Amino acid sequence: MTRFLAMLAGLLLVAAVALINPPAGVPALALVIASWWWRPASVGAVLITIAALAFADVGVIAAAATGLVATTYLLNAAVLHAPDGVVPTTIPSVGGAVLFTIAAATAALVPVQLIWAPLAAPILIVAIYALLVSGLAAKNPTVEEIPSE
Repeated sequence: MTRFLAMLAGLLLVAAVALINPPAGVPALALVIASWWWRPASVGAVLITIAALAFADVGVIAAAATGLVATTYLLNAAVLHAPDGVVPTTIPSVGGAVLFTIAAATAALVPVQLIWAPLAAPILIVAIYALLVSGLAAKNPTVEEIPSE
């Protein structure tokens, strides 16, 4: 199943690159095929995708969808040679990728005209992440807090 998902995501990645920049689709296809035997080639395919997005004038939604496909491809291509039982597409990984894609696309579509907004965004993201992680982290009792019998 992982091989199928890796191939499907790789073909979707090649299709996205070919739609954005048709000449870049050929090396992306070659790298996707090569990634079956040489795993670092998958990173090259994603870098070609990033370059095609950087040089083309695509919208936010197209860039977000292409980034989601690239994330799916890297998740699945990374475990092509992993031991049996390693599954990269779990509910948390897929949910995180989709939610962060939606958050990034929403943030890019909001018409903010503040000059300092790009400086405040990373600080805000780190603060939100710290708030979420601290709420999800389980508090383990220390040795002093454990009652002795």
